[in-house]
Amino acid sequence: MAKISLAVWALALVLSDARLYAQAGTNVVRYRVKGVFMESRNDGNKAVIRHENIPGYMDAMTMPFNVKRPDELGALKSGDEIRFRLNVTDTEDWIDEIRRTGTIGFVVAPPPAPGSDVAELEPGAAVPGCVLTNQSGKAFRLDEFKGQALAFTFFFSRCPLPTYCPRMNNNLGTVQTALQADATHTNWQLLSISFDPQFDTPAQLAGHAALYHADTNHWNFATGSPEVIRQLSGAFGLMVIPDGASFSHNLRTVVVDATGRVQKVFTDNEWAPGELANEMRNAMSHQP
Repeated sequence: MAKISLAVWALALVLSDARLYAQAGTNVVRYRVKGVFMESRNDGNKAVIRHENIPGYMDAMTMPFNVKRPDELGALKSGDEIRFRLNVTDTEDWIDEIRRTGTIGFVVAPPPAPGSDVAELEPGAAVPGCVLTNQSGKAFRLDEFKGQALAFTFFFSRCPLPTYCPRMNNNLGTVQTALQADATHTNWQLLSISFDPQFDTPAQLAGHAALYHADTNHWNFATGSPEVIRQLSGAFGLMVIPDGASFSHNLRTVVVDATGRVQKVFTDNEWAPGELANEMRNAMSHQP
């Protein structure tokens, strides 16, 4: 998936009830949704849509969706009202059956994506020494893992689409399994950092750690104060924009070597767990 653009648009939207469809004999859950088409990306493989509330699943927001058939976007213009079908499995999500139903007549130009006053860290920079709190309520510093390789990703536990935050944590779970099986490399830690501290309390994070079968000797779920999260996200180019009760955000997964320096930053969700596991093995070999 390409890097997610993070502009929030103010525009008119005609709402209607979204209807839930479950296809018999499969694990595909389908929703009928209305929205306003904003733009296509990646040669039509993604569509940015300001969509209505999907009852019981997702609040109204603007976000990019995966598109199975790019030709369905061919005649659409920014500001067109559309109906579409959202398909969700345990690991994938996409839209299809996209139909134009009208136009809102105008589109308010999106404001520039919010900037950050925090300088982004380059590979080789020391990881910040910010204080986080894990699923047990224990406070720790991010820079206290010297001597171990560290990989951390960002998420929020209410993220609904499986190719976003859930994929990041599923990938870490696969990396955990791979590294546990490698008895020659034991100096490693994984960390999932929530940027939704108001909702993702230690109790909520503990439930999420259990959901992903995290071995908390090696994989913790954590969050920090809003200011800590702002500083840490800015340091790695993570942009998080509140959007109703949810968030528009991009993705970042960071590898820190055993000297406490940034080794690699993955900027999307297309990386494979094997890539991260190999980066971690390399990161373990750097000794302080």
